[in-house]
Amino acid sequence: HITLGDQIQSKIAMVYMKNLANKDMINEFKRRVHHISMDHIPSAGALQELIEDSTWSPFPQILNTERVDRVVGHLNEGRVAVFMEGYPACLIIPVTFFAFFQSPDDYNSRWMIGTFIRSMRLVSIFIAVNLPAIYIAVIGFHFEVLPDDLVLPIVSSIKNIPFPPLIEALVMELTIELIREAGVRLPSRIGQTIGIVGGLVIGDAVVRAGLISNTMIVVVAITAIAAYSIPTTEMSDAVRFLRFPHMILASTFGLVGIIFGFMFTLAHLCRLESFGT
Repeated sequence: HITLGDQIQSKIAMVYMKNLANKDMINEFKRRVHHISMDHIPSAGALQELIEDSTWSPFPQILNTERVDRVVGHLNEGRVAVFMEGYPACLIIPVTFFAFFQSPDDYNSRWMIGTFIRSMRLVSIFIAVNLPAIYIAVIGFHFEVLPDDLVLPIVSSIKNIPFPPLIEALVMELTIELIREAGVRLPSRIGQTIGIVGGLVIGDAVVRAGLISNTMIVVVAITAIAAYSIPTTEMSDAVRFLRFPHMILASTFGLVGIIFGFMFTLAHLCRLESFGT
């Protein structure tokens, strides 16, 4: 046990398999924890921000989970679980990028099925970050990349729209985020209704009013579904946040902007460490 907090003290406990966990990593965790000076640590989420390697990164570097089977799976892989008094979830350290795409159900499925589903989740992160940006780049800069059969339907859907593609995408993406936030805050039965009805009614109304193109609605819907297929909330939030800089880059520099944004994100991910891992 380790006790944290100068005024209100909270107990934290480390759980690990003695013969599997990395001793240097455990010592590094203890060192970071002993350097924390705060009156009160309100939750494991606050502790997570105080001990993670890069606080300026949108990507999580510590896995936060409430699932017992997930924790046991990670303990058997040599990781450490950190429990905090009075908090229902625990932190798992160290983690890699792919740990955020592994659902606890994957442990119970056949390896071929599990691998296929995880591959789909990795494709979904690419779709969620880049699809609106690619749409903006194609409409604004690279119309020639569209197949001949697609040109007429897309031209007919966007020719009377008064806004540039970036404004279209920003309005719809922010609307989706607002509907999601409203759905989370409301009681569960009303929240689901607001999500479905709000999405259908608003989507139908803006297309009929001639403010947003049909194609944009399809792009936004696929992007939202891809973002929600990521099993970890923190990684899903990071992906939803990243799509906005990518959209701005696409509207300014086209596909070149998307490629530079992707390269920058990839370089940042390669530099990220989770307790030396």
